Amino acid sequence: MSEIGTWAAIPAVPALLAVLWGIPAPVPAAHEAVRQAAVTRRTLPREPAGGYPYALAPCEFGAAGGPDCANPGHRGDLYDWGYQGGAGFRAGDPWGYEYRNCTSYVAWQLSEAGVKPVLFSDLGNATGWIGSVTGEVGVVVNRVPSPGAVAVWAVAAGVGHVAWVDSVRRSAGRAVTITVSDYNYAGTGTFATHVVSVPPTGYIHFPRG
Repeated sequence: MSEIGTWAAIPAVPALLAVLWGIPAPVPAAHEAVRQAAVTRRTLPREPAGGYPYALAPCEFGAAGGPDCANPGHRGDLYDWGYQGGAGFRAGDPWGYEYRNCTSYVAWQLSEAGVKPVLFSDLGNATGWIGSVTGEVGVVVNRVPSPGAVAVWAVAAGVGHVAWVDSVRRSAGRAVTITVSDYNYAGTGTFATHVVSVPPTGYIHFPRG
């Protein structure tokens, strides 16, 4: 190695030259990477959880609503997230579901996938989804999971639950691992992913385009 190469390999030398002769010291690559990452974190908005654009919709009752956004005057009235508007508080999304609920998240996913809104809008609580779409042209309801399908857990008395099927993996032993994503699974209006352990009532396969 030449003498010049030897000096250049000593990290303190460039800084020393900068002090003595006013030459700008080069920024070590590792430090520059850290600085750029910090700038990126400061300037780029964080992607909403799961990509859902209404992830930060506030509770109609503020902090008084608690984690499940409950109406302080009527504890049975839950999950009232939304936005203030000219006509008052707006709790419904573009497809007829309450923000940050499982139905709203799945409706947004269907919209992003190119499904016609008329097929999935205003279907009501998750429990009623299968009955509402059965017989619609192009819609298939079965017990076979596939990515992009909607998993539905219908209950006899209750609102039920829907989730978006993210992936289906089959092992050599024919075991199937189904991963879904959803909102409000825990009643707190937040995003989560799960491996399905309790089989849903059925899967809805909506046509694209």
